[in-house]
Amino acid sequence: MKNTLMRTLFYVFAVAILFSCKSNKNDDVLNYTTDTTLGLSRVNLKTISDKIPVDKILKEKKDLKEDEKFFLQLVSKPKESGINVDKPLYFIVDQGKSTSDPDPKAFFWISDKAKFQKSMSDLTKTKVTIDKKDYIYVDGKITGSIKGDMAIVSSDKSYNPYSGYNYMNTPGIDTSSKLNEKYFTDFWSRKGTSSSVIKEQVNQSLVSDKDISGWINLAAVASYVSKGYIETLAVNKLIKDSGIGFDFNFDKGKSEMDTKTFFNSDMKKIVGKYYDKNKINYDLVKNVELDNAKSFTIGFFSLDFMRYLVKEAGFEATINHYLSSANKTLEDITTTFTGDYAFAEFKSPTDSANYYPSNKAVVLGFNPKKKDVLTSLLQGPLSEGKKYMISDNQVLFSDDNAVIYQFQNKKAGKNAKLGEKSGITSYSWSDGKEYNSKKNVDVNIIDAVNESKEDNGNLVSKTVFTLDKKDENALYYLIMNG
Repeated sequence: MKNTLMRTLFYVFAVAILFSCKSNKNDDVLNYTTDTTLGLSRVNLKTISDKIPVDKILKEKKDLKEDEKFFLQLVSKPKESGINVDKPLYFIVDQGKSTSDPDPKAFFWISDKAKFQKSMSDLTKTKVTIDKKDYIYVDGKITGSIKGDMAIVSSDKSYNPYSGYNYMNTPGIDTSSKLNEKYFTDFWSRKGTSSSVIKEQVNQSLVSDKDISGWINLAAVASYVSKGYIETLAVNKLIKDSGIGFDFNFDKGKSEMDTKTFFNSDMKKIVGKYYDKNKINYDLVKNVELDNAKSFTIGFFSLDFMRYLVKEAGFEATINHYLSSANKTLEDITTTFTGDYAFAEFKSPTDSANYYPSNKAVVLGFNPKKKDVLTSLLQGPLSEGKKYMISDNQVLFSDDNAVIYQFQNKKAGKNAKLGEKSGITSYSWSDGKEYNSKKNVDVNIIDAVNESKEDNGNLVSKTVFTLDKKDENALYYLIMNG
C-alpha cells in the first residue's frame, strides 16, 4: 500500500495538531523550530499505548482500513517497531509554498533500524528501507532521514485545492515532489530559534503528563495566512511573540482539552484592561428554555476590545462606511451593546406544524439609555429581516414564535443545565447529538462542556467530553465509532 506510512502519520494526527501546564524540556525539537514555524504537537507514545486495547479493537472492529491498523499497532507496540518510547513523537508544521500547502513533518527517535524497516514494511505492506546515508525510502521513494537516532519523515505529495483545474474542470493535484536529499539536509542544518519567548511557550505547551499537546505560533500563522499583510498593520504589535497552547487527555468515560493563550506584554495589558471581569450575566437567559436546547453558549465579549482591534487593523473607516446607510458608526454599536451575549440551538419540535427553518435564539444585552439607537440599528443593517423582541435591557432574535412568546411574557425557563458558575467569561454546553446520530454508535456523548476565562491578560479554557460508558478509555470508544 504505497505511501500508507506517511498518509497515516499525517492525517491520523491532523486532529492532534489542530486540537493539540507543568514545564517540560523539548530541547531536541526546539533545535529545529524556527521563528516562522507554524506549530508543533507532541504525542506521548507511552501514555497513548497504555490506553488503547488494540487486540480487542482488532478483534471487534471488522471494517478497519490498513491505515487505521497501522496507526493502532504503531501506538500500541512502538517498541516492536524500533521506536524509542522514552521519547515523544513530534509533529512540526512549517510554512509551505502557499497558505493551502503547509509543510508538516514527523519527528521521532529510532532505537533499532532493522526492527523499524521490518515492522514498517509489514504494517504498511510496502518496502521500507534505510540506506547507508540514513535516508528512509518507501517503495524506493525518499520519505525521511535519520541523524544519529533522530528521524524525520515527510509527505511526498500535497493536495492543493487552489492549484487550478484540469480539462474536466476538476481540482488538479500537484504531482511534484518536494522531497529529495537537499530537503532533509536543509532541515538538519537549519538553525533553531534563539527566541526565549518561543522556547518558553513551547515548553509550557508541549507537556509530558498529557496524551497529546500542541503549540501554535500565532504571529507566524497570522503572517502566513495574510501573506505578510498583517505585518503592515499596527495591530501586528499585539500579535508579535504570541502563541496558543493545547493539551488533550483521555480517561475512562471522558476526555479533556485545555487551551491557553500566550500574549505578549502589550496584548496582556489590553486584554486585562478590557476584560476586567470574569462574570456572566445569567439574566440574559432567565426567560429562555435552555433545557430544551441541543447546545447553548452564554458569556461576555468586550466590544471596547473589539473596537480597539478594529481601529488598530485599520478597518474602522470601512465598517463606518457600511453603517452610514443607517446614519450610525462603530462607536454607536460598541456603546449601545454591553457585550453580554447568549446563543441557543433548540431541539426540533415533534409537531411538524410548529417547525421553524431556524430553531435558534440569540440574546444580546444593551444599555437602556441607548434604546433609541438600538431601535434604529434594528430597523437598518443589524436585523436583516429577522424577528426580534426588545425587553428592558435585552434584545432577542429568533424565528421561533414559542421562544419569542416566552421571552416577551417573562416566563422563567427551566435552565438546570446552565449551572451558573462564577469566575468565568463564557460557558457552553452541547448534547453531542451530531456525534451520536452516526450509525452503529457504540457509545454516546452525554455532553460537552466548555468554560473560559481571562487570567492575567491571557485567555484560558477547559472542555470536558463525557461519554455514557466508562468500561474502557474514551479512546477505545472513539476509535470503535470512527
